[in-house]
Amino acid sequence: MYKILVVDDEPRVSAGIKNLLLASNLDVVHVETAHNGFEALDYLRMDAYDLVLTDIQMSMMNGIELMEAIYMEQPHLPIVVISAHEKFDFAKKSLRLGARDYLVKPVELEELIRVVKRVLLEKGEAGRKALERTAREQSGEERLSRRKKALIELITEKDLQPSDYAELTSQLGARHGGVRYGLLAVHFEFGRAGFSNREITLRDRKLLKFASVNIAEESLADWNGLAFYDSGSRLVAVIEFDDGDVPDRPVQVKSQLNLIGQSLCMNLKQYLNVEATVGISTLCKEASALPRLLEEAATAVRWRSLHPSNRVFYYEDMVGPGGTNYMDWVSRVHRFVEGLKLSGGEASPEETGELVRELTGLSRSPELFNSCFGLLAYRLYGLLLECAQGTAWPLHRFDPDAYFRAVSPEEKAARLDDYIAELCSLLGQCLLERDQSIVARVTEYIRAHFRDRGLKVQDIAGEVHFSPAYVSYLFKKVMKVNVWEYVTAVRIEEAKRLLATTDKKRYEIAYQVGYESPEHFSRIFKRSVGVSPADYRKERQGESD
Repeated sequence: MYKILVVDDEPRVSAGIKNLLLASNLDVVHVETAHNGFEALDYLRMDAYDLVLTDIQMSMMNGIELMEAIYMEQPHLPIVVISAHEKFDFAKKSLRLGARDYLVKPVELEELIRVVKRVLLEKGEAGRKALERTAREQSGEERLSRRKKALIELITEKDLQPSDYAELTSQLGARHGGVRYGLLAVHFEFGRAGFSNREITLRDRKLLKFASVNIAEESLADWNGLAFYDSGSRLVAVIEFDDGDVPDRPVQVKSQLNLIGQSLCMNLKQYLNVEATVGISTLCKEASALPRLLEEAATAVRWRSLHPSNRVFYYEDMVGPGGTNYMDWVSRVHRFVEGLKLSGGEASPEETGELVRELTGLSRSPELFNSCFGLLAYRLYGLLLECAQGTAWPLHRFDPDAYFRAVSPEEKAARLDDYIAELCSLLGQCLLERDQSIVARVTEYIRAHFRDRGLKVQDIAGEVHFSPAYVSYLFKKVMKVNVWEYVTAVRIEEAKRLLATTDKKRYEIAYQVGYESPEHFSRIFKRSVGVSPADYRKERQGESD
């Protein structure tokens, strides 16, 4: 059951295509026609379609511009171009933008039906193919070795039974008599690595990944190393130590693991000319701990952003009392601050209390406490300054240097709850004023430009210097309707006024309120008001009599 939108400025052509599609055996239940790009965008914003067929040469907005607008709003909607122009540059640009096909007028009817059928079938079968791929991967058709499949399952599955662990560990070839596992996460910076005179291609990247797995396993052979790529460009490797090979002192364990990481980095650089950052987990006897070890190793890698001159990072070097580590804290503070932006300055008491309790626990580790406390306080103060810019609100007292001057770590943690509450109260007022100001500018711009038949959401967003996505979100939040619903409402209100107070013809009113054609105006008007423009005028005239 498909719905198709046909866009062509020649009514006979669009009507002919519509009739052909409805009479075909393609299970097409509805075909809408639009006479230009702006009508098409209106329809696409009001309803869901499975396919768009569009001409290239149209007034006001050509087919290329329409495609660009569609892919900004609905990137997965398939488009087929039908044009009277055989110019290669038109076809090339259409296909580069993602058009599924390019047909030249006059189009043979059988060819049109064939192309539409193919595109609709591709769209309908995309989900099925994705499921089939997943099923193949789960059934083992991806040709991974038994050891690698067992390793992946041990790392990714968190609810395995003891018997499952025993079976999977045996498939890993684990040595018996007491084994400790460690895990390495390796992040690559491929860039132009190994290819100094040209950009690295996808094929090059695949070759580098394949080679890096072999080099990693060779480098870690003394520890029964096993490596694979889990996602993106991150290489994961498991190493094993016999209990008797593990040094007694923690500092010696750290030293040995650091040498392993340094050796791996050196070999990758020497043989592949790639830079790598290695995060190393702690050691653990239980295979059930592998998922946790991966989290530790991945966390260690992230410390590169704070120490760019280092290449190897050991998890225990950055863990404070209670398991707190700075990189996790960075992520939590970022989420907390972003949440304040979205909630209008309303902080969750539970989340605030958790942050305060964790900082209180860190007060016995002054260095880590100061880092974590300073990050939170100054991120909050920076957000307040950003949102209150241009206002007369008193902000200086929220400067952490002033608010927490000459205060011990324990007292800082104790006063943090009040600091967050007071700051968020002022932040909420600032955000409300800012949001209302932005929306007021947007509505003012719409009322000044709604008559423009070329008006786009991008133009409206550009007026307030925000992205279209953010303006759409903010407008819906404040006004309870989306931007284009508001534009349509303003146009229809003006049309109602003109119908009730003037003798202007329908086409004159349509053009005056921003619509390209009288027919399209009439359809939008009836959908919004419930009656046609002519009937609305009669009703208003009857009331005045």
